[in-house]
Parts: sequence; C-alpha cells; structure tokens
Amino acid sequence: MDRNKLWLIGSVLVTSVILVLGWVLGIQPQLDSMTAANASRTAVQATNAQHVALLAQLKHDFKNLDKLSATAETLGESVPTGSAMPALVDELDAHAEQAGLTLLGMTVTEARAYVPVVPVAAAPAAANDAAAAAPAADAGLAATGTVPADGVATGVTTATATATATEITASNFAAFPLDVKVKGTYAQVLDFVARLQTGSRLFLVVGLDTLDVDAEPGLVNATISGLVYSLVAPAPASAG
Repeated sequence: MDRNKLWLIGSVLVTSVILVLGWVLGIQPQLDSMTAANASRTAVQATNAQHVALLAQLKHDFKNLDKLSATAETLGESVPTGSAMPALVDELDAHAEQAGLTLLGMTVTEARAYVPVVPVAAAPAAANDAAAAAPAADAGLAATGTVPADGVATGVTTATATATATEITASNFAAFPLDVKVKGTYAQVLDFVARLQTGSRLFLVVGLDTLDVDAEPGLVNATISGLVYSLVAPAPASAG
C-alpha cells in the first residue's frame, strides 16, 4: 500500500473521529438542552394556564362577594359553631308568638356525635315483592327513616341512597336532642311545627305528642321532639 492510500485512509478516520466527537461534545448536549427547555416551557405554560383560570375564578367570586357572604351568614345561623342555645330560645319565642300559642319550656340533652349515614343498597326483586306485601305501617317506617340510638336521625329511604359529605365527621359535627313543650290549639301547634322546620336554625322534627287540656277545652299540651345541629370547633394545638 503506497503512502497516498495511507494518507487517504488516515484522513477518513480522522474526519470520522472529528464528526463523532463533534456530535458527542457539541451537538448532542445542545439537543438535550433544547429538549429540557421545551419541557420546562410546557410546564410553565400549564402553570400559567392554571393561574389564569384561578384568577378568573377569583374575579368572579369577588363580583359575588356580597351574595357569598350572605349565604355564609345564613348557613352559619342554620348550623352554628357551638350550641348557640340563647339564640335558639329567642327563635322559639318568636315562633310561638307568631303561631299564637304559649311556649312552656325546652329540655336539651347532651350533644351526641354525628354518625355518617350509610346508604341503603338496592334490594333484590324478591325482597321488593315481600316489601310490597308488608303492612302499610311498616312501609311508612321504611320511607320516613328512623332515629338510631345515638339520637342522630338518618332519614334514609329504601328507594334513595343518601350521599354523605366526607368533610362532616363525628369530630366536627354534633346533634342536640331536645323537647319543646307548648300549649295552644292543635292548628296552632301544627303552625308552630312548620315554623320550626323552616326557621333560620336547622331543626329536624322527629316526634310530636299532644294531650288535651281538660280545664281548657280546645287546647292541647304538645311536646315536639327534635334535633338541632352544631359545628364543633377544633381543639387548640398544644404548645408541645
């Protein structure tokens, strides 16, 4: 092999080495850097889009701030933090005056922790047939729900499953069982019960007992059993 061929082969090898080194040391790092920059730009664009959507939601909420504040105030009256019994007594007095009867008193028992409602599974066809053949009184009990031993009424029906918010737990929500005693005509008592169920404080009526007043014909003594609800304030964190 003559010297010219050797130089030619050497030149080709050197050129190949230069191209490979140029790719490894120069072009490939630039391509990697460009790929990383594109990925970073995509992530920044996605974050910016989220911020734009959040800003738009904040602007929308700010326009409706008065309405949202009024809604929060109404909900706070319906289910206050703490028992708020003085306010409840004032509301009962107002309901009694509007219904035209006499408020005799109110008895409140110890608060009970909220028990989440367990949805009732759909019954098989055979069970549905058996339920249809059951007495009307039993069917009525299934339709109206029951009050368990803990005093928190479930109100679950066999036809509709009740959804439970995961934010409401036994540690932050409580029920106060209470009895309200009034005296008036039966129509006035029913009016009073309707006002209880539609008042500013959430009041679940679970029972109504009436007894005629012998000395005053046309009047009855009534006891309305129910539940009011309260949010439980979280315990303060200890210094330790």
